[in-house]
Parts: sequence; structure tokens; C-alpha cells
Amino acid sequence: MMMPRVLIMTMMPSWVLKKQRPLISSHQKRARKGLDDPDPDDGFNYKQMMVRDERRFKMADKDGDLIATKEEFTAFLHPEEYDYMKDIVVQETMEDIDKNADGFIDLEEYIGDMYSHDGNADEPEWVKTEREQFVEFRDKNRDGKMDKEETKDWILPSDYDHAEAEARHLVYESDQNKDGKLTKEEIVDKYDLFVGSQATDFGEALVRHDEF
Repeated sequence: MMMPRVLIMTMMPSWVLKKQRPLISSHQKRARKGLDDPDPDDGFNYKQMMVRDERRFKMADKDGDLIATKEEFTAFLHPEEYDYMKDIVVQETMEDIDKNADGFIDLEEYIGDMYSHDGNADEPEWVKTEREQFVEFRDKNRDGKMDKEETKDWILPSDYDHAEAEARHLVYESDQNKDGKLTKEEIVDKYDLFVGSQATDFGEALVRHDEF
């Protein structure tokens, strides 16, 4: 049974509603549009989106009570950060890239996810490098395609530090003078970016500093 989105809304803590309401509202409007129009012009499959959201929600809901705690809802929003959610990340990735639905990601699907030829015969050097990466490193068993485990090693490498990557992303996007440091003004100027980041506990870390 699919869980009504309005029920999910009422279950959310106030901090989630404040930070996520615009996103959720937009999500709901698109979902309603998709139910009224099964073949929307933008090609977005709304029914499939709702099925995926429900599947991810149930995976994040560790105690199975259909009520998301702060931790569970964070796992729903950022599944790559939680070990018990990693299988759903791999599954969703494969569903997005596996265009022929054979359960694998072949070389052309891999390249097609990141580059579109648009009639250009010549590929950029970085695309050629990605082809080599696929053959030499991604496709470990050399069968010409990536299975679930190979895809997991690609998108969720064991030595990848998500917290460090997110921190680097915040600095890169906010450091306007590129001095490697963030001033109060630079952070405030990118406030929306920071309150949407798990690295700042969705803005809670900023609240604990009087200077902000």
C-alpha cells in the first residue's frame, strides 16, 4: 500500500518541514501532475518516481513503523551516507543508467550517462579516458558490463569520505576569492547551500555560532 504524501508531511519534525517544505511542495505538484497526465511533456515518469520514493522510504524506516525519525528521514534524503541504504543507491543508479533493462551497465550506457554526442563524431579526451577507465577498472571481470557489485565499487568506493567531499564542495562553491578559507560574508551569501548540506546538519551547525 502506497503511503500518502500528506501523511508523510504530518509525520515530519518541524525542522524538516522548515527546510524541506519548498522541495516537498514542488515534488507533490509534479506527482499530482503525473497522475493526471501519465505522459507529461518533460518525459518524467511520476508514477515510477512515487514507487521509488516509497521503496526508499521503507528502506530508511528501520523500525518499520511508517514514521520517519530525524535519522531515518536523513537516510531517505542522503542514502549514500548510510551503510544500510547503500543497496538502494546502487539499485536506483542501475535503474537510471541501464537503458536496455538487462540488469547491467554496459560501456555505452556508462558513457551515455555522462556525455551526449549530439551529432559530434569526435569525443573529448575525458570521454576517451572514461572509456579506458571502464575497461581497465570498472569492469573487473572483463565481461563488457558492470554488475551490481561492480557498480557499487564505482559509485560507493570503500575509501571515499563523504564528509570530506561535502566539505570540499561547500568550500569550492562558496569561496569567492579562492583563498581556501570561508569568511562570514561568503557563508551568508551561500546560506541556502549550507542549510541544505548534511555537513552542517542542515543548518543546525550555523545556528550554534553567534556570529551567524
